[in-house]
Amino acid sequence: MFIFLAIVGLSIVVFFHELGHFILAKIFKIRVEEFGFGYPPRVCGFVRSSDKKFRFKFFWSKNEPLEAKTRTIYSLNWIPFGGFNKLKGELGEKSNNDPDSFFVQVWWKKVLVAAGGILMNIFLAFFIFALCYFVGLPQDVEQISGGKILRPVGIQIGMVMPDSPADQAGLKIGDIILGLDSQEFKQVKEIQAYIETKLNQSLEIKVKRQEEIINRVVNVIPGEQIFDDMKESRGVIGIALSQTVIVAYPWHQSIFLGIKTTISLTGRLFHGLWLILKNLVVHQQMIGQLLGPVGITTMAGDMARVGFIYLLQFIGLLSVAIGVFQIIPFPALDGSRIVFSIIEGARRKPINSKIELISINIGFYILLLLLLFITVREIFSLF
Repeated sequence: MFIFLAIVGLSIVVFFHELGHFILAKIFKIRVEEFGFGYPPRVCGFVRSSDKKFRFKFFWSKNEPLEAKTRTIYSLNWIPFGGFNKLKGELGEKSNNDPDSFFVQVWWKKVLVAAGGILMNIFLAFFIFALCYFVGLPQDVEQISGGKILRPVGIQIGMVMPDSPADQAGLKIGDIILGLDSQEFKQVKEIQAYIETKLNQSLEIKVKRQEEIINRVVNVIPGEQIFDDMKESRGVIGIALSQTVIVAYPWHQSIFLGIKTTISLTGRLFHGLWLILKNLVVHQQMIGQLLGPVGITTMAGDMARVGFIYLLQFIGLLSVAIGVFQIIPFPALDGSRIVFSIIEGARRKPINSKIELISINIGFYILLLLLLFITVREIFSLF
C-alpha cells in the first residue's frame, strides 16, 4: 500500500509537469497530437467528435477514429507512471510549415511551452505546501511562528545519516524516541547530551514506529567519523532530532508560507545543483547521491509509512526538484529546448531540425543509460 501511494504521488508530479506543457501549447494553438497518462503501449483513448457538440469518441489501443488525425488524443497507457505530450512538429517532422506546428512558432512561444512543465511543477509544490500548512503539518516546536498546535508528536528522528550506527541499527526517519537505556527524556538537548556521554560505548534506544514499539542497540562513535565539518570529538549515532508538533495555520497565512517555502526550496535546490556541477567540473568529484525511480519510490514509501502529510511534503519537494532538474540545458531536458529557442531568437532563424533532433536523441540515450545504471545499483542495494 505504501509503495502504491508512493508511485501514485510520483505519477502526479510527472503528470502535472506534462500538463504544464499541454496548457501552454493549447494557449498558443499548437496542436497536441496526444496527451497521455502513463507511457505506451496504449490501453485506450478518446478524442473529441467532429461535430460541434462537446462529445467524445472512445477507442481501444491503436484503433484510432478519423478525428484523431486533426484532434488531440487523450490516452491511458499501460505503464502507469507520469504522462507525456506529443506536439505536432516538435521533432522537425514534415508538418514543419503548418501554422499549428511547434516548429514554426516564434521563439518566445517555444520558450514558454518548454518552460510550462517547470512552472507547473513549481505551482504544484506551492499548492501542496499551502495545503499542508492549512490542514496541519509537523514542525519543530522552536520554528513555529504563529499557527495553532493541534497535537504533540514527540522527539522525532528527522534524518538518518547513511552507513551511520543509527542506519545500521535500522532506525528510520519519523521514528519517535521513547527512551535511552530505560531513561525518558523530554528535550532534544537532553538526548544529545546523554549520547555524548556514551562515546565509544553502546546504548539501547526505544522508539515508536506508527503503532509498533521497537528496541535497538546502537554504537556511539566520534562525530568526525560521520560529519566532516565536526572539529570537536563527541559521541553521535548519526541522527537529527526535533521536538515535533502538528501545527495548522489560517488559510491566508498558509498561502504566504506556501509561497515562502516553495521559493526557499527552489533557491536551495538551485544552489545544490550549482555545487554539484561545480565539483564535477573543477574537482571531478560527485557530491551527494543520485536517486533513480527505485530510490525515489523507496523514499516516498518511507514517508508514507510515517504519515500521509509527510508523503505530501515529500511530493512537494520532489515537484520542485524535478522542475529545477529540467532547467539543466542538457539535450532531452526542457532546459535544452529553452536554450535552442533563445539561440533561434538571437539568430532570427530556426536551428537545423536535424541537428536539434540528433542532439536530443544523444542526450536521451545518455540519460537512459544513466537511469539504467542508477536503477540497477539501487535494486542491488535493496538486497
